[in-house]
Amino acid sequence: MPTLALEDYEPIAETNHESRRHTFAGATIHIKATARETNRAHSLIELTVPGHFPGATLHYHKTFVESFYVLEGQIEVIRGDETITATVGKLLHMPIGMIHGFHNATDQPARFLVICTPGGFDSFFTGLIDWMKREPQWPPADRDALIAFGLKHDTYYV
Repeated sequence: MPTLALEDYEPIAETNHESRRHTFAGATIHIKATARETNRAHSLIELTVPGHFPGATLHYHKTFVESFYVLEGQIEVIRGDETITATVGKLLHMPIGMIHGFHNATDQPARFLVICTPGGFDSFFTGLIDWMKREPQWPPADRDALIAFGLKHDTYYV
């Protein structure tokens, strides 16, 4: 992915604006940093999910790495052939091509950061917010639509 021209990026952002936060099915997506704001260095998303939230089904990416950093609670992360209980302070890294997903298997909410390098995956979450405003159900009822949506954002569901 090409970098943005230096004059095109916005190095200071107001991250608490309500347009950057959306709640659906008990989960909250909060876009903290976009590719535009970091000159494509990374995207930073904060997710808060309720207990027993189904999370992200298994998928992989071809052009960026994705990491999860747990701030509160815990999530179960499928990373290749292993399932890892990620607790507060744990960082999990998914290299390009690594099949992964997550869910909350507990009764308690969990809050964690999604860090994607290089930046650009924030567009997935922006699109997801728009979709969830129309159809606030996770996972979406139409899996084929989810697969097509994923392909637009370098997300290949397995």
